[in-house]
Amino acid sequence: MIGSVLSYASGAIADTHPDHELAALHSAARDGTRATLGDDACQYEFGIQHLTTAYAYAEAESDAAQRLLRRVRPSHAPLHINAVHLVDVTASPQTKTITWENVTRVPLGTAL
Repeated sequence: MIGSVLSYASGAIADTHPDHELAALHSAARDGTRATLGDDACQYEFGIQHLTTAYAYAEAESDAAQRLLRRVRPSHAPLHINAVHLVDVTASPQTKTITWENVTRVPLGTAL
């Protein structure tokens, strides 16, 4: 399940729950990426599995955004993952942007 979407200082995110299977998929994808491209291919540590729906780069009052996000119904939704995408991510503190280039897509099988 994914949701509810919450407003944070860095943007709007929704946590996943339960997240152990998604964390295992995330770890396997990172292990495969490191084995193929080297240890420097994955430079950040991941924490709680989540979906980021928006990024923020300046201070703002989040109450209005949080009130709108709280109205989203249903607040949780099933999450189905049918592929893993390898992307080359660049974060620029100077321009306060995050960009990515698609490298490849790995389709996943369907569960029985």
